[in-house]
Amino acid sequence: MEPIPDKRVAQHNALINARFSFVPLQMRLFVALLSRIDFEDVDFKEHFIPLDELVFERRGGSAYEQVDEMCKGLASFTLYIEELEEKTRRRRRKPSYTYIPLMAEAGYRADLGGVVASFNPKIMPYLLQLRESGNFTTAEIQQVLKLKSPQSLRIYWLLKEYADFGKRTISVEDLRFVLGIEENEYPRFSNFKARILDKAQSEIAATDIPFTYELEREGKTVARIKFLFQQLAASATKKTLPGAAEWAEALAQIGVSQRSITTIAHQLENNEYDVGYIAFVVQIVEGQFQKGKIKKPAGAIYKALVEKYLLDDYILASKPRTGAKKELPKATERKLEVAFRLSEVREMYDNPGPYAQRQKRADTFEQHLQQVYLQDGFAVEQAGRGGVAREAKLTGGLE
Repeated sequence: MEPIPDKRVAQHNALINARFSFVPLQMRLFVALLSRIDFEDVDFKEHFIPLDELVFERRGGSAYEQVDEMCKGLASFTLYIEELEEKTRRRRRKPSYTYIPLMAEAGYRADLGGVVASFNPKIMPYLLQLRESGNFTTAEIQQVLKLKSPQSLRIYWLLKEYADFGKRTISVEDLRFVLGIEENEYPRFSNFKARILDKAQSEIAATDIPFTYELEREGKTVARIKFLFQQLAASATKKTLPGAAEWAEALAQIGVSQRSITTIAHQLENNEYDVGYIAFVVQIVEGQFQKGKIKKPAGAIYKALVEKYLLDDYILASKPRTGAKKELPKATERKLEVAFRLSEVREMYDNPGPYAQRQKRADTFEQHLQQVYLQDGFAVEQAGRGGVAREAKLTGGLE
C-alpha cells in the first residue's frame, strides 16, 4: 500500500520529544510505516515497503546492500523516551525515561524487492489510538515527505507540536539531546548552525510551517534557540472560509481525511449548514464512540455531515426557548434510527479498543447486547435463512 496523498499521520508528543537519531534510510522506513497507520488501528501490522520508497538513487547492487545493512542496524535501534501513565497514556508530571526498541522486525526481501517491517508493540501507546490520550500532534504526509534530512524531520515535528503558539524556545543542549547528536559532533556552534539549523530551515521552508530563529546568548555562548513560525493553511479552503482553520484542524485530529474536509468545506460554502452543526455532530458521535457503539468516529462524523441526517435535530436544538411554551426536546433526546450489523457489534465486543478495555465488560455477549443496546431502545431484527438475526436497530435517543 502506497502512502495516501492527503493522509494525516500522528505521533504522541512524548515520541516527538524522545531521544533518537536516524540515518536517512531509517527515516524513510519510519515515515513509510507511519503513513500506513490508521487512526482506528488497535495493533501494529506487518507492512511491505517497496525499495523505490526507500532508495531514490540506485547504484547497482549497492542500494540493496545499504537497505539490508539498514535492516540489520534496526535490530538494535532504541528510543530513549518518557514513560506514560498506564491508563491515561498522559505524560507524567515527574517524567521518568526508558529505552524501547523501535522495531519488531525489519528484513530486506530480495524476492519481493523491498522491506517487510513492523513496529515494536511496546511503542503502541505512542502511535496508536492517540485520541485516548489527547496528547498528540498530527501532520499531513505530503508535508512530511518533503523532508530529506532526519534532523529536519525531527525539528519539523518539534515545531508542529507548538503550531498553535507560533514559537518554541529550546536550549541548545536539549535540542542536541533530542536529535541524538553526541558531544563530539559539531563541537563548534557555527558548525551545528550550518549543518543542523540552517539545513532544517531550508528544507522546512517548503512545508506548511516555515520558520525563522533567534539565538539567545549567555555571555558569548549561545544557550537557547527561539524558533518563530506561523503554520500555513493546508488548503485554499482554510484561507477563504471564515473559521475554517479551527474546525478543519479539529476534524483532522479525529482522523477525517483532507479530501473529506474539503467536501465538508464546500457544503459550508453553499450554506447547507453552519459550523455549529459540525460541533454538534462531533459531540454526539464522540459520545457514542466512548460507549463502544461506534468503532470508527471519523467515518461516522463524515457520514453525518455529508448526509445531514442530524441536521433537523441540530436546528431544533438551536431554536431559542421563549415564554412559558413547552420546552422543546433536545436533539439528543429525539429518536434517530440507526442500524448496526450484529457481526460488527460482536467484533467490538470480542476486540474492544483501549477505551472499552477500561470499562466494566459484561460476562457474555448476550449480556453486553442487553446492557449497551437493547435497554437503550435497540431491537433485534430477524432476517436471513433460518431467521438468523443480522442487524440491531436503535429506536431510542442518541446521547
